[in-house]
Amino acid sequence: MDTTPSQSTTHRRSIRLAAAGAGVAAFGLYAASLAPGLTWAHQGADGGELLAAAAANGVPHPPGYPLYIMLLQLWLGATGLVAPGSDLALRGNWLSALFGAASVAVTVLVAGHLLRQETRAWVWALLAGLAWATAPLPWSQSIITEVYSLHALLIALLAWAVLVKPLRVWYVVPPVVLGIAHHLTIVLLLPAALYALFVVRTGPRRWLQPALALGLGVTIGALLYARIPLVAASGPPPVNWGYADNLAGFWWLVSGAAYRGYLLSGSTGAALGRVTAWASTVTSQFTPVGLALGFAGLAVWDRVAPHLRTFSIIWVTPVSIYAILYYTRDSDIYLLPVAWIVSVWMAVGAAALVGWLQPRLASLPVLPIAASIAGVGLLLVVVLRWPSIALRSDVEARQYLSAVGDALEPDSILITLADRETFAAWYGAWAGGSLRTAAPGMIPVNESLYQFDWYRRLQHDLYPNVPAIDESAQAVVDANLGARPIFFAEKPAWLDPDRLEAAGPLWRVKP
Repeated sequence: MDTTPSQSTTHRRSIRLAAAGAGVAAFGLYAASLAPGLTWAHQGADGGELLAAAAANGVPHPPGYPLYIMLLQLWLGATGLVAPGSDLALRGNWLSALFGAASVAVTVLVAGHLLRQETRAWVWALLAGLAWATAPLPWSQSIITEVYSLHALLIALLAWAVLVKPLRVWYVVPPVVLGIAHHLTIVLLLPAALYALFVVRTGPRRWLQPALALGLGVTIGALLYARIPLVAASGPPPVNWGYADNLAGFWWLVSGAAYRGYLLSGSTGAALGRVTAWASTVTSQFTPVGLALGFAGLAVWDRVAPHLRTFSIIWVTPVSIYAILYYTRDSDIYLLPVAWIVSVWMAVGAAALVGWLQPRLASLPVLPIAASIAGVGLLLVVVLRWPSIALRSDVEARQYLSAVGDALEPDSILITLADRETFAAWYGAWAGGSLRTAAPGMIPVNESLYQFDWYRRLQHDLYPNVPAIDESAQAVVDANLGARPIFFAEKPAWLDPDRLEAAGPLWRVKP
């Protein structure tokens, strides 16, 4: 439909109201299902480490997440003034809820712009936002302390810059700066961003300004990684991956050297299995019905807006290839950009379906009926997904940490191996403080990190008076047994089981 200036103003106002409403609704959903404190759910074991890094002004696991840690520090400081003594992990969870809700609001703005020719465009834009809000990936990451709700927001902001404001090319710089400074997989979306900015321009150098804007964003974003060597050299902090006060440590951290073995690993059969997992993950975000609507929307773009179809393909392909070829237990989380754009396709497909039905069912109020069906469907999805996603009653990690505190003794050495136990111990020692209070002088040691030179150096600098602390877990046990109580979070394969006695959830080495 053609829009007059007054219609255009009304459209923008209705889309903004829909965006605000969707953001508030999403925040309400996330608040109602928020984890009440430290959690291991939804692959969220890293939360303990991220909170410890923020509290101790340290550097978390690769690539260091400088933007997220700075925002988390500001948030924890501000909320600490408002609610002193409140649970640190709970406050971190609330920050994720805010980021997640903001990503929903921005999604509505993007969808509303792309559907601006549709009657009641705000209805379909609202559908896109609420479908995104209730999809398992964004929902699960918006109720725990993790980096991915911020990543979701930056994905939506990048799409807003290149799809809603493509002629104002410099609008793309802030989301690229923030995206690079937060999660480096944002670079997988830059080819699609370049295409979206390029295709609306004319002339032989129409690629030049978009390329310059993206390059400027990448450069400034990379500069924010200067936080890492500055922090690494101060103290040093107890959470200090890579001990990146030198070039070798810095490159090890930001290049993800520790994780390169996961890329292109596995057999051809495993790769085919990952393709199946990709399809399953995407389908589970919106149900088969929603995915069918999404593909219908993509087909509409293929017919009436081929530049959006091409943009979608360039947006989805690099991320999908990376998620398929990168073998980790949580690599499905890298499909957030795919899930995001499918939510927009869904709205396009639903609008097209209603547009097709209206002249054929002229005697019926097709749009209100369709909107009601969509609303009931979304409510049903929330009800069905609630038991597996909501974390209001989640206590496993907190109970574990409390039991560890009861088992430890002053000046203990606690040797951990797995992420869950390790990062919970780090949180208890350097963020929440429960282990520091329960067992003064407790020293957390991670057995697997001794393979890295930087970790041995860090342990030496943190605990220079502890014998063999910079050698290996075995050496630590041999050199300190009898001088300090030594506990293991998991039974070590290299130690005689008869030398261990159960101590709550831990194993104590007998003197």
